[in-house]
Amino acid sequence: MKPALIFLPALLLLPQQTFRSGVNVVSVYATAVDRGGRFVPDLTAADFEITDNGRPQQITVFESGTLPIRMALMVDESPSVFASSDRMIAAVQEFAKRFLPGDRATIGAFSHVIPLSPELSDAPASVVPGLWTGRPRFPSGTALWDALDAARDALKNEAGRRVVLVLSDADDNCSVLLPEDVIPRLERDGTMVYAIGIKGNAGLPVRELRDVTRDSGGYYFELKDDDDLAATFTRVADELHRQYLVGFVPPALDGKSHQIELKSKRSGVTVRARRSYVAATGGGRP
Repeated sequence: MKPALIFLPALLLLPQQTFRSGVNVVSVYATAVDRGGRFVPDLTAADFEITDNGRPQQITVFESGTLPIRMALMVDESPSVFASSDRMIAAVQEFAKRFLPGDRATIGAFSHVIPLSPELSDAPASVVPGLWTGRPRFPSGTALWDALDAARDALKNEAGRRVVLVLSDADDNCSVLLPEDVIPRLERDGTMVYAIGIKGNAGLPVRELRDVTRDSGGYYFELKDDDDLAATFTRVADELHRQYLVGFVPPALDGKSHQIELKSKRSGVTVRARRSYVAATGGGRP
């Protein structure tokens, strides 16, 4: 079933609540929505509970308000989606205008090859005109998983929230890397993945892509031909500017993958957040 999308007319900049404690902290960025899919902006640390491998953890970091974004936006330029290229260009142009002071991003495109600058800009709208040449990019093909890994790599040294947003028909047919190569790297780096699926020539084979968005705390949107792509980008921007940061000190830095679950104690509120992290050894970032 396609998720109901509720769009707000403008960003509401909420007063920020912050407290911090500890050095090694697992950072969990979370989206809270009510039963109608509307964002819930007024939760406090006391409204959350979190477990690590099933064991309750004390929340030692909490932030709310408008948190800065570090993003790599990847746009499919393969011939299979060329019929939708005009609406894709217009939507990305609109999305780039919604970055706020403190946000930084790089915008890249991919087909068989993946041109992407690792330099993040605080004015991503200036990057958009250079993405398209007015024709499909060749050599043809869709290297989706290679593109996700390139985006992850561009963000790996950035502090704070790292987000990959990909716009694609998800018909990967030429990646060197497999999902089982890329997904553990995204988990290790704590990278959130959002994806917008736009129908191409071969449909939307998106099982692994849908799974990685869910498990990383992001979201997957699947569009029909007559859906408003710019409105979906607006939804992503609104969501990213209304998330919470909930953190805890990991009980052990054992180099293993830990399952985490973040819930709200408030009735009727659903929380989306990443479901695992790697408890890095040797001073790594959990």
